[in-house]
Amino acid sequence: MHAPAFYFKPHPSALALVLSPLATLYGWAAQRHGKVRAAHAYYAGVPVIGVGNLVLGGTGKTPLVAMLAKHYVAQGLQVAVVLRGYGGTESTQPLQVTFQHTAKQVGDEAAMLFAALPRHTQIWVGRHRPSVVRRAEQAGAQMIILDDAFQRRDVARNANILVMHGAAPFGNGLCLPAGPLREPMAGRSRADFAIIFNPAPLAPHEAPPYFGLTTYRLYLTINPAEVAPLRGQRVLAFAGIGQPDKFFNSLSIAGVHVVHRVALPDHVRYTPALQRHLKALAHQHQAVLATTAKDAIKLPPGFAHTIKVAIEGEDLENVLAALERLLGR
Repeated sequence: MHAPAFYFKPHPSALALVLSPLATLYGWAAQRHGKVRAAHAYYAGVPVIGVGNLVLGGTGKTPLVAMLAKHYVAQGLQVAVVLRGYGGTESTQPLQVTFQHTAKQVGDEAAMLFAALPRHTQIWVGRHRPSVVRRAEQAGAQMIILDDAFQRRDVARNANILVMHGAAPFGNGLCLPAGPLREPMAGRSRADFAIIFNPAPLAPHEAPPYFGLTTYRLYLTINPAEVAPLRGQRVLAFAGIGQPDKFFNSLSIAGVHVVHRVALPDHVRYTPALQRHLKALAHQHQAVLATTAKDAIKLPPGFAHTIKVAIEGEDLENVLAALERLLGR
């Protein structure tokens, strides 16, 4: 399911206010759970970078993880990416992803990272992250990158990055179920710095509203070469990600003629029936299919045109410099 629209209004709606007592209880439980895990955190023998967010839905965490992994692999390090493997049938125990594993087995994000990163990059999944990190160390990892780890405080990290997105990065500022926050806003203080993707433009001399966080501004963009084959065509765009509207809007901004949009649940399973439905819709609209890399990894080759995103922005060098300082390199 996708987050309700009222989560991302700048001020709490009437429904959000009605749900606010439950949000207070949820926030207290999240804080308590995090503190218990942090009290028994595992300290790895290699540098650890954590990447995560405060809100439901996609903020750009996994593209950032991929970019950082490529950067450190290029420096000659053996990098291991550790993630939950959400939705994978075989991702409960520590497991290193190989060519034999499918998205159904290890989760779509793990499969996508394995396909996108240099072959000698380790991709590990598992429910108990300390155990997974230990296995990665035993397999020779010289750096660990934790994906979607801001609330998972059971592994200590040298650098903790908070990722945000868009004009209202914290939505209405309330915890579930009244708002999009996974934990209260106070949790942002654990971040060493933040990255906001595709922020709203700032007026001259306006301070960014990021609550005192050192924040770097970056952009998730679509390379023109990615959409060149779609120029002059009618496109049916579909996506099963946290916030599919971001994907659809980015296609329109890139000049793609999107005639129909299909928003599917995050981590959706592409059954044969769903694939037939999408093909029928495309035929009905006389359109070609286009989707995200996260969705394409779960579909037959050539089913849809795959759109990959790139990270750009003048602050990119500042992000890497900040990490160097935190890692003591």
